[in-house]
Amino acid sequence: MNIIQMSEIKRLSDQVLNSGLLRQNYNANDLARTCRRCSYELTGFKALQLAVIPECHRNNIRCSRTIKQITTYIWDDHTTRTDKEYFIGLASQINQILTNQRPYRTVRKRFRRMPDMEHTPLSLTLFYGSNF
Repeated sequence: MNIIQMSEIKRLSDQVLNSGLLRQNYNANDLARTCRRCSYELTGFKALQLAVIPECHRNNIRCSRTIKQITTYIWDDHTTRTDKEYFIGLASQINQILTNQRPYRTVRKRFRRMPDMEHTPLSLTLFYGSNF
């Protein structure tokens, strides 16, 4: 397991921050495409992490634990209240986009149900009285 010192996390965070991470305007649709399979509701922190991941990959940082530590350090020490409000708003936009897309996706994956049978005494004894 890779254990990275806090000074290394700070150095890597500075590398990621130097790319202008907090000064960009992010497209909610593009970020929603990257987390289509998320089963949880995004928070501002997770929206920031969606923005940090490509920057980390550009800097050849691939470990998910390190990426989370970098995101935590940026969220706690480098984001202002305005930045946090921006990422919280971005997360709510992404959640809205995903909510609008999910019903369509779940309908497509739904199994077709067999039509209901008429229940006669014979069918009840055959199906409910048998151990298959």
